[in-house]
Amino acid sequence: MNGPRIVLDGLSMSLLFNAVVGLGFLLFPQAYSTMFPKEIRKAAAPYVDPKNVRKMKLILYPLYLFMFAYWAVSARFAGTEGFWPLFWTGYIEMTFVSVSDFLILDCCLPGKVRHRIKGAENCRAWERKEWLLKLAIPEHGLGWTLFVCPMTGLFVAGIGSIL
Repeated sequence: MNGPRIVLDGLSMSLLFNAVVGLGFLLFPQAYSTMFPKEIRKAAAPYVDPKNVRKMKLILYPLYLFMFAYWAVSARFAGTEGFWPLFWTGYIEMTFVSVSDFLILDCCLPGKVRHRIKGAENCRAWERKEWLLKLAIPEHGLGWTLFVCPMTGLFVAGIGSIL
């Protein structure tokens, strides 16, 4: 494993991920409400256009695929070989994305963007404590750590092993 390369790739993809998700939110804010806490989802549901939800998914899914492919190719060009080194490379790099997502998108922005989600402007779920307890901490403490990061490691190891 190449430590400096892992850090640089993790930071660069964190920047790309947060920029793309932030831009997507600016373009289709109501669509992103489908990923928010239940109270916000329910309040915003009448204003959500299914076409915009599809557009949001067309932004996010290719972004994830690009990140997996980039990390696998980057790790292989850096000389990382073998399933487990490739797995841990992908896991650590996705952990960078998870931490940056938590700090930027979940800790800093929710209170500042609540006015962009029609119907949910006054929901209690926008309060920092509610947001962190209902969405951010379970998502990043459990979901990303136990599911998303290991799956990324498997994808990176699988793609990297083929190369």
